[in-house]
Parts: sequence; structure tokens; C-alpha cells
Amino acid sequence: MRDLSVKDVLPAMYGGLLLSAGGSGVNNSLEKHDLAAEVALGLNTIRLAKLDEIDDEGYVLISTSVGAPGFAKPELVLKDHISAAESLIEKLGSKPVGIMCGHVPGFNGWLVAAALDVPYIDAAANGRGHPTVKMGGMGLASRPDISIVQVAQAGYASTGSKISVVAEGNLVKTSQVMRHCATISGGLVASARGPYKPDFIAENGASGAISFQIELGEAMLSAEPGLNRATAAASFMGGEVIISGRVIKNDVVYKDGFDIGYVTVSNGSETLSLGVYNEFMTADKEGTRVATFPDMIGSVDARTGDPIAISTMSEGQEVSIIIAHHTQFPLGKGAIDPVVFTEIEQGLGVELYSYIKSN
Repeated sequence: MRDLSVKDVLPAMYGGLLLSAGGSGVNNSLEKHDLAAEVALGLNTIRLAKLDEIDDEGYVLISTSVGAPGFAKPELVLKDHISAAESLIEKLGSKPVGIMCGHVPGFNGWLVAAALDVPYIDAAANGRGHPTVKMGGMGLASRPDISIVQVAQAGYASTGSKISVVAEGNLVKTSQVMRHCATISGGLVASARGPYKPDFIAENGASGAISFQIELGEAMLSAEPGLNRATAAASFMGGEVIISGRVIKNDVVYKDGFDIGYVTVSNGSETLSLGVYNEFMTADKEGTRVATFPDMIGSVDARTGDPIAISTMSEGQEVSIIIAHHTQFPLGKGAIDPVVFTEIEQGLGVELYSYIKSN
């Protein structure tokens, strides 16, 4: 167990934002994440703990957000993440032994861990961004017999938009409730869910995801800005920079609680089409699939090497796209659960799971 400090913030930011798979980037969320980290470190010491360093008889709470990360217009404040966790704890009747994020960057997890004075777990439901709670369900989407509790929190009392919902049931049904809450709350809600036993997370979650995130960020920041930084990230993940070029089309729009569409990048001789469902889900180069969720597909500004969000990838912008096979970073079992792919395949009109099975 070690304490996280201010020196971990920037590496965690860079590594986490790249691993968010286009869901967020330095140029549109640096201030938000930096504020969350600053508030968290100001509240308390944040202890980063491995799963075998916490009480295996207790439970872990997941702190996350549910909704569309880029094009939505949510009403959300940092305290909503703490309030969601407190509502879950009240429902469960006992304090968790640790806090875990749904997927990196996870600075809301730092905040909740600090506020509750419990360790922040070096694990995640997934080590890269995913669009649905089911994909971060660590395999529970296929277990309707197992019940969990999910909480949604968002809105402002001053505008009459405040909402707090507690849902208990299997992962699929409670996730539908969370998604509906996000849809009617500007596209995003703070959420908490649990309980999860440490041994369940060890078997089904993405153990070591936070250490990986920080080390990836350190590798990026140790390289010179620009393509060198993209290359350093790809090398760390055992992947490649699949293309560096200009964005020639971005038709991603907010729809029914998700950011959905395609981003097209060209270097003049080759074209890469990126399917988006909140995060990058597919990468097709000249009509050939080169990466499919849960493979890592990330975007950086070609000039600076900084992670860049889908929502800010405007036409004409120079970007580099990084891909890496999903075996090269911590990943939860929910990301390869067959039942979680159908809605994404229908939304994008492409196949996903068949590529995973054959890869």
C-alpha cells in the first residue's frame, strides 16, 4: 500500500485519459480532473491498495459516472459522487473496505476514497473506457441471479433538476435504470454500485489498472511532445500508432444517452474509420478491421501528444490513433461477456463480438 500524491496526478491524468479511449482528453477535461484530484488530496491521504491488502471479508464500492462523456450537457458537481456513495452505504448498512473506479481515469474514485477515508483500490472494472455499465459488470451481465445496488445522483436543487435514485436487482435491469436517469439528467450522472467482494474483483476485474494507468502516463510524459509521445504510449502497451493524419469527418452526435457515430482520419494515402459508442469501439483501415473493443483504441493530438477527446476532434485537426490488443493491459471479464455486445452492434450497425472470438 502506498500513498498517492500530487506527483501522481499528471501521469494518472495522461495515462487515464488515453485509456478512456476517446471519451475524454486533456483539452476538454484537464481542469475537471485536476480539480477532482486537488480536492481529493486536500481532503485526506489517498492510500492506493492492492486487493490482497484489504479485508477480504468486507466489500468494495465502485464509484463511476454513467452516460455520454462528450456531447451531453449534464448537471453534475463533484459532491454528487460522494453523495451517491453515501446513499449506497446507507442502503447496504456498512462501510466499504475500499473504493474502485469503473474505468480510468477514475479521479472521482480518488475523491470518494478520500471523503470516506478508505483505500483506493489498484483495480478497475475495466482498464480502458467502456460505454455501458454491463461492459464494466465484470461478467455479471450473464448472471441475472446475482443482485447488486446501483445509485444515480445528479442535478441542481436550485433549478429543480435534482435526482437521486437507488435501484436494486440484477446488473442488466439496474443498469437500465441508471441509463434512464442519465438520459433525463442532461446525459450524465454520478453513480455508485456494489457490493463486490475483493476475491470476486481479483477473479473478474482489472487488477493493477491504476498502477498501469500511472506508469503509462509516466512513459508518455518522459517522451518529447508530438509523435514521440504517441509512440511511447503505443510501445508501453505493446501496440502501434496505426495512423497519423487529419480528421476529415466527425459525425458523432448525442442520442438516447450515448455519443454515437464515426470519426474518419486520413493521412492522404490511407483512411481509418473509427466507430464510436461513447468511446472508440472499432477501427477499420481501408475497410479492414484492425482493432475492436475491448482492444485499446486511443487518440492524441499529433502536435502535442496529449490525449484528445472525440467531442473535440474537429475536421482538419491533426491526430494520431494508437491501438493495442486487449491482452496488453488490465481488463475485466465484463468486456468480453458475449451478452454485452448486442446493443452496441445494433447502434453502430457493425459486428463486434465475432472479431473478439476470432482474435
